[in-house]
Amino acid sequence: MKVLGIVASHRRLGNTEILVKEALMGAEEQGAKADILRWTDYHILPCDGLATCLFGGTGCALKDKDDHNYLLEKIYECDGLIFGAPCYLLEVPAIVRRFIDRLFVLMSSPPPTTMRQKPAAIIIPYATRGWTSYAFLQPNLMMLELGMAVIDRALIHIQGMSEATDNQRALDRAHKIGITLAQAIKTGDVTYRGEPGICPICHDRNIHILKDNQTVECGLCGIRGKLSIESGKIKVHFPEEQVKWHRFSEENIYRHFTYEIKPSKDYFIKTWPLLKEKRRKYRDYLRIDREPVIPEGRG
Repeated sequence: MKVLGIVASHRRLGNTEILVKEALMGAEEQGAKADILRWTDYHILPCDGLATCLFGGTGCALKDKDDHNYLLEKIYECDGLIFGAPCYLLEVPAIVRRFIDRLFVLMSSPPPTTMRQKPAAIIIPYATRGWTSYAFLQPNLMMLELGMAVIDRALIHIQGMSEATDNQRALDRAHKIGITLAQAIKTGDVTYRGEPGICPICHDRNIHILKDNQTVECGLCGIRGKLSIESGKIKVHFPEEQVKWHRFSEENIYRHFTYEIKPSKDYFIKTWPLLKEKRRKYRDYLRIDREPVIPEGRG
């Protein structure tokens, strides 16, 4: 069994890398073969937004120009994933979002069926308490798009550089994650074992209050429910039909692509000549040309 660790941090041997490696050591104790990648060592171009991956039938137009496709294939090859990224300003670094934006291609080229419900775990070290509101948002989104099952996640408070090496509690937590992940691969039991959240899909606590001031929604998964107060505590009830039809269910992804995304191709082809002419007004107004940047003291 192959367990892949991903470090989405520029800092070498920082807390993220240390904790991911500690988790991989735990997985190895259960017989796993461990591998690790630091995403910041690779070139990931931003999505160009042209949507040719959806309608051209050739996949992402950038796939041979950078390392995104290679990194995606490495995820496909593993039996379980341990993902680590630091939380700086409320959420994880931009490289995670850049990788996710390129997953738009999955609408027309979905992951192998073998990816469905593969176990994954998330480790997020952070420095400042209270600045972690969206720490799990991007990693959860990535796992849901890939069809993986997050079985555990840890938000670990560590202030100093590489301080994890001297924080036995943090090391023990990461080590246990690796053991649990390897066991999930062996048994096929991908039950969520992490700290309980509000949403039964992503297990996060970020909910939106809709305009009727009665209904709440998980902003990531799109399921809606009702708030109530029981014994002085806030409760959210999500009906079963909502849970089954979350944004990233196989049925909903198929419906979204087939009935909402795919038909837009014909509409685009039909309206493009008119739109092309009308956009001339904006092409000729305040042309955007890069100005040369000469740092002070140079040139």
